Formats: sequence, structure tokens, C-alpha cells
Amino acid sequence: MTAALVAANISFLIFAFAPPLLWLVFYLREDCHPEPKRLLILAFFGGMAAALGAVAAEIIIFQFITPQFEPGADDNFLAFWLNANFLTFAVIGVVEEYLKYLSVKFAILRRPDFNEPIDAMIYMMTAALGFAALENILFVLPVFHKGIMAGIEITTSRFFGANLLHALSSGIVGFFLARAFFSPRRHHAVALGIVIAAVLHALFNYLIIIREVLAQGIFYIALLLSLMLVVVLIEFHNLRRASAVTDGTAPTGNG
Repeated sequence: MTAALVAANISFLIFAFAPPLLWLVFYLREDCHPEPKRLLILAFFGGMAAALGAVAAEIIIFQFITPQFEPGADDNFLAFWLNANFLTFAVIGVVEEYLKYLSVKFAILRRPDFNEPIDAMIYMMTAALGFAALENILFVLPVFHKGIMAGIEITTSRFFGANLLHALSSGIVGFFLARAFFSPRRHHAVALGIVIAAVLHALFNYLIIIREVLAQGIFYIALLLSLMLVVVLIEFHNLRRASAVTDGTAPTGNG
């Protein structure tokens, strides 16, 4: 009985942490100058702490905002979801993206190791995956009693959905943070990045909700994530090139 309980708890933690850690390894391989492991761990757990703050904020949001939007018998279903839930998700998107940014701001930005433009994206995406790991725990926990297959189903869907979304939306914020941190117009750029990420975040959540009633809903979700992935990879490449220029390792272009 004890052995079975221990095995169950271990599998539970694997289901929660494996997806974001896999994405983290993927993105860290793109970094030419690996960041200190202690700071990556700090950013990851900072993201988990941000997720706890987001949970508290979302409880308040759903309690005081969502009840104001109750559809009448004659209301159009899609119009209701657009006016009510998209607004709610937009607020949630801002809260989550801002909290992920704050975790990096307070834990990482003043560190001497934060010295390259690409570091902003690395730490923002690391914090985002810590955020996703805590969310995974909250999603896997209710289905844990149903067995391993239920856990696998949840984590697989979140691996290609919410976990990827968190990394990509924070990657976008990280790009704007990089531009801001190494230029005078810091706060305006960061705010713009958070707004853009929050809108994309809200759109993803909205599409998840209406995918059953929207023709080709899954296609639109995949398209949104694919476009975000392409944008983030391009941003990553541009910042990596900027970092290489800064430390003098960029190619000269003579060839």
C-alpha cells in the first residue's frame, strides 16, 4: 500500500513537471551562453509563486466579474461568450502575464548575470514554465484518482496547449523586456509586450472554450500557437545575434 502510494505520488509529480521541463530544455538549447543554473531554478520557482498569486487573483475575478454576465434566454450564445468570457479572459491574461514578468523583475533583473538581451527571453520563458508546472499540478490533481491514463491525457493536451502558450506569451514579453532593458524607453516597451501577450493569451483561452461550437476550432488554436512559435523563434534568433554582436562573437560577414 505504501509503495503504491509513493509510486502514485511520483507519477503525479512527473505528470506535472515533465511537460514544462521538456519545453525548458528545448529553449535553453538555443542559448549560446548558458545561464547559471541557480538563477534558472530561481526563475522557475518564481514562476510557480506567480501562479499561486494568479490563482488568488482569478478567484476574485471570477467571483466579482463573471456573475455580472449572465445570458438571458434570447441572448446569442457566441455574443455572450465574446462579451463576457473574452473580457474575463483578457483580464486574466493581463494578470498572469504581469505576474510572470514581476517574478523575473524582482528575482533576476538586478543580477549581474542578466547582461545580454537574450537573457530576458530565457528567464521570462523559464518563469513561464514554472508557472505552467504549478498549473499542471492543479489540473492533474482532480483527475489523479482516475489513474495514470487520465494523467497522461491531461499532461499531453497541456504540453501542446497551455504549457506551450505560457512559454510563447512570456517569450514575447521577454523580447520587449530585452529591448526595454537595453534602451531608454523601458517601461513603455514592457507594458506593450504584456498587453500583446495578454491579448494572445485571452484569444487562446477563448478559442479553447468555444472550440466545440466553432467550425475548425482546433485548427485555429493550432494556427495561433504556430504563429506565436514562429514569432518567438525569430525574436530569439534576433536577440541571440544581438548578444553575439555585443560580446564580439558574431560573424564579420566577410564570407
